[in-house]
Amino acid sequence: GGGYDLFPFKAAARWGGKPTDYGNQFVVQLFGCNLDCPYCYVTREGVWGEFVRVPTYDLYRAYLSTPYPVFHLMGGAPALTMKYWHELLDLLGDHIFHSDLMLTEFAYDPKVLGHIARDNCLYAINIKGVTPEEYQRNTRKPFPEQRFWANWKLIQEIEVPAYLTFTGCREDRDEFWSKAKAQGINVDYWCKHSYNISIIDYNALGDVDNIPWGGLKEYKG
Repeated sequence: GGGYDLFPFKAAARWGGKPTDYGNQFVVQLFGCNLDCPYCYVTREGVWGEFVRVPTYDLYRAYLSTPYPVFHLMGGAPALTMKYWHELLDLLGDHIFHSDLMLTEFAYDPKVLGHIARDNCLYAINIKGVTPEEYQRNTRKPFPEQRFWANWKLIQEIEVPAYLTFTGCREDRDEFWSKAKAQGINVDYWCKHSYNISIIDYNALGDVDNIPWGGLKEYKG
């Protein structure tokens, strides 16, 4: 799949304790994604297939029935439902909430970002490519450059608690960081709060695109 997030380590640095304190999580997978990453361990069928509608309160009650300290909302692209997150966060209170942003789903609403920028929250911003070409290779979608930088600047201005992950990206990022600085991004801060995620092969990799509406596509690592 897309590798493994170091959220437990980031959480321990933010809230104290040990990384192992945050390893067990209540995970909810949401329907839909704006990307089509060939390496994703959530297959197209898993993202776009049959789904079940569950009221937010029922998810909250299910979470409370577990001993897990973290409510983790994953996708697909979970931020597609960002405007509804405040309903869940109001219920969670001080319980820890974790999810993902990609800066490319849509133009973020500053008011919505303000609602989700809470002390009990920590978000992973997934960077899928440090050049437009790399982004398209990793996601099979064109890079929405203006939206990417505008959303990142909003995240920074509103101080949404977040860190960066670079998935399947090249190590040479001087041009990327130079462009970020020119866009008003606090490069020193984000460099300190970023790390790499390597693409990891898994048993189902050959079947990711083997679905009726997608057909087979060759994966090239």
